Amino acid sequence: MENRPAGFGERVLARLVGAVPEVDQPAPAASDLVWAYRREIEALITQAADGGDSIILGRFGNAILAARTDLLRVFVHAPIAWRTANVGASLGCDAASARAEINRVDEASRTYAREHYRMAWGERQNYDLMLDTSRVGVDGAADVIATAVRVASAVI
Repeated sequence: MENRPAGFGERVLARLVGAVPEVDQPAPAASDLVWAYRREIEALITQAADGGDSIILGRFGNAILAARTDLLRVFVHAPIAWRTANVGASLGCDAASARAEINRVDEASRTYAREHYRMAWGERQNYDLMLDTSRVGVDGAADVIATAVRVASAVI
């Protein structure tokens, strides 16, 4: 639910619910579940960050923890050809299917960031470090991030 924009019907129903008397209120709309899920994710991410050293992968932790100065916000990216080859190998699918999945996930991320956090997903100003995995590989990216965390921790 989180990685897709609300459909037209869901948006209309969410707006109409307020016009129905309480007695006739339908079960929670899918949009209510998305908001409940989002609130729970935000609480868990905040709790993890408050607990000390942690790695938060995805879920827009950079937006949720935007006010904090004691973290390193990293955006990992790669050219579409590299991503297509890696996703295709991982999912065992052809290049067209891999590209379609990448486009679906990227669009969902862009939409979710815009609609829920009023930010542009992948925009430089939202991150401290942007890393192209096609240049260093996945293991190399992990090494670069670990080094950056150690350097940032010494500064913070």
